[in-house]
Amino acid sequence: SHQEDTTPSRRDFFQAAKSSLVAGTGAAAAASILLSNPNLAFAAGEGEESTAAGEPISAPTKKKVLVLGGTGFVGSEVCKKLNALGVDYIATSRDGRDGTVALDFTDSTLNVASKVEDIAKGCTAVISCIGAIGTSDDKAVNSGTGLASIGAKAVGVQKFVYVSVAPEVRDSAGGLAFLKNYMDGKAFSEDSIKSNFSNGYTIIAPTFIYGGDKFAVNPPRVADGYGSLVEGLLSSGPFRALAGVSPGIIGVALEPPVKVANVAGAAVAGALGLSQSVLDTYDEINEAAGLV
Repeated sequence: SHQEDTTPSRRDFFQAAKSSLVAGTGAAAAASILLSNPNLAFAAGEGEESTAAGEPISAPTKKKVLVLGGTGFVGSEVCKKLNALGVDYIATSRDGRDGTVALDFTDSTLNVASKVEDIAKGCTAVISCIGAIGTSDDKAVNSGTGLASIGAKAVGVQKFVYVSVAPEVRDSAGGLAFLKNYMDGKAFSEDSIKSNFSNGYTIIAPTFIYGGDKFAVNPPRVADGYGSLVEGLLSSGPFRALAGVSPGIIGVALEPPVKVANVAGAAVAGALGLSQSVLDTYDEINEAAGLV
């Protein structure tokens, strides 16, 4: 006899999540719905992934995220957000400090794909916050995420999230030789992720990220208080309009910066299957962050 399938559909989930947000119960309720119904993110024919051997992956019973670069500027915020939502995670750092797993993309003897395949076992998603600019290792570090996506795919991870760089920044920096290795590495990683996770990737591409209590030159960073003032100014109507018509680097400079907590929130939304594949504008990143 035919047994009725009572598993909620993805449409049911998003409707329930939307109702929760409208009702004011917010992100925690939406996350709870997803965590208690893992099949929603992997309904038949929608975003289904397979292992490198072509074997279908069964939907796991619990979400678990691997955070690459979990002690860094963005990565530490991602870990805070996952903690707040009660989502299990593993984090890496270059030297394995603070209880993280050591993963150094500058180690030329390391097989990155194999290492990630090992540490990502049991994970449903990977979020990579790893990046370097202005160093001799720019290409190796920024292309490392692409290699990591190969290992993640092989072990059955379903979602891969990458914090990259805005396309307008890449276009404006095209003629700057000192940024070539940085941009080439980022481009390689994006292409690799799209190839390995065609139905399950999120690329977050802000122009500039601010937050914390420190100013830094490398990587470029401004503190929260100052960044908030700049965001408030550049997100106003006149400046948004001016940024839209200004050429090259001038237009980039007039784009409002994104708060690090919102970049982290958008990354978590991607890992939970709540956001679109590419978030490359100020508004898209902030809207995705509001989902968790």
